[in-house]
Amino acid sequence: MTGLAPSFLILKSPSPIDHASWVATIEAARGTILAASEAGAVDVLEPGTIHTSLLIARFAWAPDLDAFWAGAAALAAGLPAGAQVLGAAGLAWEGWPGHPVPTIATVTVPASDRPRAYMLIEGTGHDEAAMDAYRDVILPMLRERGGYYPLFELGGSVRVLHGNWGWGILAISRWPDIAAAQDFWFSERYQTVAIPIRTGKGDFEVQLTAGIAG
Repeated sequence: MTGLAPSFLILKSPSPIDHASWVATIEAARGTILAASEAGAVDVLEPGTIHTSLLIARFAWAPDLDAFWAGAAALAAGLPAGAQVLGAAGLAWEGWPGHPVPTIATVTVPASDRPRAYMLIEGTGHDEAAMDAYRDVILPMLRERGGYYPLFELGGSVRVLHGNWGWGILAISRWPDIAAAQDFWFSERYQTVAIPIRTGKGDFEVQLTAGIAG
């Protein structure tokens, strides 16, 4: 099983959608709902981010996502204007042992009786050296708080299944709970060290929501 990776489906909509129908259909196609939040339950972290409802699902293998989407025409037709549906391969189930990017292989997740949380990061970097320096600062900060990436796509392999998407980076970080993610984002080190490194060097949208599973 080494090297096999799950696939993620991400649905964003600026207007309300029929979450129940999406959830039921995804689960019937052997998908796992990680988050299904109306816009009011999604926190915007990065200034300028378009505030949306957010649904994140994980399929064990890419063919499961493909099979779901092949039968989802009616659901897609009912999406409001501005909605986006993306598909992307996640990191391998075993993570990246020895890699500096925090994954399930290198992070010990602390116990929590609260729901896990998911941070959706979309963006485009314009200065590779600055983005490398930024990641050098934030990656240890994630690991310290039990956060890691199940999805970390920098190579432009995101599939736009519905709507439009023009970013170059798509990532999902998973956190023990909302408090851990907020502690990272609003920490003095992130606000006064990390953010200035990337200011003017890229454009980003970041949203945070409590999860259901994962």
